[in-house]
Amino acid sequence: MNDKLEVSIIYSERDNEPILDDKGWVSYFEKFLFMMLKQTMNREIKINLISDETPQFKFGKNSLFIPILSPDFILSGACLDRIEELFQPSKAEKANETTFPVFKSPLAYVDMPEKLKALRSYIFYLNTENEEQELMEFFSKEAEKGYWMKMVDLCFDIYETILKMNHKESEKEKHGRRAIYLAETGQDLAGARNIIKRELTRHGYEVFPKSLLPHTSAAIKKSIKADLEKCHFSIHMIGASYGTIPNGSENSIMDIQNSMAADFAKSHSSDFNRLIWISPALKYASEKQRSFIHNIKRDDKVSFGAEVLQTSLEDFKNTLWEELLDKGLNKKLRSQKEYNEQKKPIIYLIYDEIDSISATKLKQDIQQFDVELITLEAQGGLMDLRNKHIDALKKMDAAIVYQSEVNNQWVYMKLLDLLKAPGFGRSKPVLGKLLISEKSKGTEDEFISRYEVEVDTTKDSKNLSKFISDVKVAFDESHANVARES
Repeated sequence: MNDKLEVSIIYSERDNEPILDDKGWVSYFEKFLFMMLKQTMNREIKINLISDETPQFKFGKNSLFIPILSPDFILSGACLDRIEELFQPSKAEKANETTFPVFKSPLAYVDMPEKLKALRSYIFYLNTENEEQELMEFFSKEAEKGYWMKMVDLCFDIYETILKMNHKESEKEKHGRRAIYLAETGQDLAGARNIIKRELTRHGYEVFPKSLLPHTSAAIKKSIKADLEKCHFSIHMIGASYGTIPNGSENSIMDIQNSMAADFAKSHSSDFNRLIWISPALKYASEKQRSFIHNIKRDDKVSFGAEVLQTSLEDFKNTLWEELLDKGLNKKLRSQKEYNEQKKPIIYLIYDEIDSISATKLKQDIQQFDVELITLEAQGGLMDLRNKHIDALKKMDAAIVYQSEVNNQWVYMKLLDLLKAPGFGRSKPVLGKLLISEKSKGTEDEFISRYEVEVDTTKDSKNLSKFISDVKVAFDESHANVARES
């Protein structure tokens, strides 16, 4: 196996004009990409910056490609020529798997290079109901969802692509997977949707739609119809945002997808199921979104074939995985066996190797509370460590993420893993999540709302005692509930 990862970023020079400290948007993108790829995979990484002013360049045999799409990219003949070079007939099949289009700026669907329209894409600009604009403040509140979440998605997709290339997944396995239609969401739920999409893929499901939808109502409906015919299940996540309204329609893409999935369920009632989740956080929903949600709850035609839930995101994810992964299993008996064998709540302490010394006292403090403590020792290969991490996420009752010296990007990735924990095949609820970090002081509310985690920014971890006490109470209650149901 070649341990060197080569990534070629193709861009217009105009998209890299200086914006801060004499660095341009593409230069910052390259810096952040390199940093997060190093955290995602343990291998040598080489990133080539190839602009429309770069002389003739020979791509590496196993290079991955990231075109930075913008109006200036489309106006650059050299950039378009390089896309054509990637998708020559003899290379097109491989290019479809190794090309990751990134949108730096809003771009009309019709202006996209034809070869890239069918590929998974990553929108790195601010995209809300009312505006679309470039993001230049990389550490702003808006960048949390519009930039960093997409960077995490991109790096994980690159990582999974490398794994597939190394393990050469057979076409038989690929085409034998069950397919799921994961409907679009508003910007407020974009992060949650991406997490669920990644976990569905990890569990072997083929997820549609696979690329950006067209911009006209007629073309969108044609695309949705074709995708639904390949699927056995659809998931609809409804939040406060009504979403994008395509040209030629008065309804949002979410509304259209739900309506067409309901019609499809009527004609395929024996082999097509649906799940609709409505967020309980609808304080800032528009009148049109409130009307859409009202129709889902009241109109049988709109919700046909669907189970409709309005619960916490955590409960929704548990329900989803029960439906998809536990169907046909006696979950009740399995849960009873697990609880009968387990006498203490299991706390998973997550920290980076750089903080291993300072985490020693924290481990000692946790062990005083009569709980089972598990940690991940930094030994073994990357895949071995990742598998041990996932096993710990399955096993634990509560988790504590500790940050002293490690950077914020590491913290974001670990908190995302905790959000994804129900998707790893857990059969019990997560009883608590705590972030201990002095660096997070002043941003506690953002961590609470974005990652559903408690935050302790005190020097002596004052919230630790209450957190573990609450976990122990919740554990005892869960244990008693299982016993009563048995």
